[in-house]
Parts: sequence; C-alpha cells; structure tokens
Amino acid sequence: MRHLLAAAALFLALDAQSAGFMLAGERVRFDAQHKPELTAHQIDATSDALRQGLTRWAATPRGAELVRKFNTAEYEIDVFEQAIEGGSGEAPQPGIATLIGAGNHEKVKHYTLILNSDFHPPANGTYPILNRPSNAADVMAAAWAAEMLHIDFYSRGISLPHHSRGDFQSEWRDVAAQLGYPALHHGDDEDRAYGRRGATVIFWR
Repeated sequence: MRHLLAAAALFLALDAQSAGFMLAGERVRFDAQHKPELTAHQIDATSDALRQGLTRWAATPRGAELVRKFNTAEYEIDVFEQAIEGGSGEAPQPGIATLIGAGNHEKVKHYTLILNSDFHPPANGTYPILNRPSNAADVMAAAWAAEMLHIDFYSRGISLPHHSRGDFQSEWRDVAAQLGYPALHHGDDEDRAYGRRGATVIFWR
C-alpha cells in the first residue's frame, strides 16, 4: 500500500508539472494576480514580445478567467513560438476524441498554441492605426487573446469553423475591447485557413 501511495503521489507531482500552460517545455506559473512567473529558461527561449503579450492578455478580465480555467490538471496547452505565413498565431483543431471528450473532467485535454512574434501589421500612411495593435507586444497580446478563444471553444466541444459564430464574435469583441482594441477584426480568410492549418487570425482587411 505504501508503494502504491508513493507511486500515486509521484504521478500527481509529474502531472502537476506538465499540466496547464507549457512554454519552452516548462509549466507557466501565475501569481495571485494572474501575472506569469517565468523561469530563466522560459525567458531565454522566448521573445520579449511573446512574454509581454502573455502578461497583457492575462491581466484582462477575460484572460484571467481563461488562466484560471486552463491552468489546472485537466488541460495541457503546449505553446510554441515560430513563424507562420500571414498571421500572428494559430490554434490547430484537436482530434475528434478530444472534442468529444470535452466534458470528461477526469481526462487531460491537450491543445496546441502557435504564436508568431515576427508578424507585423501592414505599414501604410496612417500607421499606427488608432485602437489597433501597433507594435510586436500589442500584436502578441491580441494573438494570445484570439487563439485562446479558439482553444476555449474547443474545450467546450465546439469544432471549427468558429469565426462565423455569433457567440464567438461577441466574446472576441469583449476581450479585444479589454485589450484596448475595440475595432480589431478577427475572422478574415478562415475558409482559406480552415482545413489547411487550423484557426488563424488575420488582423487587417
């Protein structure tokens, strides 16, 4: 019995280390105000923009709500920073088993979040545009918000497409306004993106 209890404790400890948000192979810790407390390795392995974007998104009411929801043993979100053609981020749709099992609270649900800190809004004569992201950290804050909204819908068992849903757009407008970007659009070219990679954000029409 003692060996079984020790094995169970070890499993729970390992599970706690790998659950929630995973960045650079390590779990992201948050303080009581939902501010990320990153390790030296996570800081070295990621860009300033990605980290600042996470902090800004998690500080919004909607971001804090999703941090509380997903920073548990029930979920694992693997976050990767890499180049994406024509977008700031994407959240590939999980397998059908994960979608169907969304209501099973005893099963760990795995999701992937890809963020592209090298993405820049198109330059024009009026840039920066009022109430739109104007630097890399702004773009990453919006990308965290946009892609985590897709993951939240996956966690409810809702598959793509999302952009055409009224509830998705309503929730997007709320979090975009909380970030200070009430005019920020989310949804262009989903038909093109859906089936190629997954949910993708295109900021400017």
